[in-house]
Amino acid sequence: MPDPTTPNHPMLDAPIACTLTPGQYADRTGDLASLAARALRTRKPTAAGERLVFTDTPQIERELRAVIAAEASCCSFLRMDLQRSGDGLVLDVAGPQDARPVIAELFAAFNGATRASTLVHRHPKRDR
Repeated sequence: MPDPTTPNHPMLDAPIACTLTPGQYADRTGDLASLAARALRTRKPTAAGERLVFTDTPQIERELRAVIAAEASCCSFLRMDLQRSGDGLVLDVAGPQDARPVIAELFAAFNGATRASTLVHRHPKRDR
């Protein structure tokens, strides 16, 4: 993935602004949280943003490619790259330094705490 922090990189010219409305943004982050709950295996910071590794299935790959296309239309300052590796489907998300908080916020749904909170908790006596 090209380094978006280098001078003259196209991402440096894009404004750091998402074009989604607040409602659309809430829907998008909800969709991302759902995908994470089903398929996210690891999440790590990188020098340019975040690296997320997902379970490798055709359905998850289709969903990730749809995420990449959707994000490209509303957040042109982000760079997303999906590759297959021995670990699974690897999604690298990068952006200029000023975009790091946006990357962290948008993909905050991909952390273990949020993932655990999306699980349905059953009451042992009432749910029999």
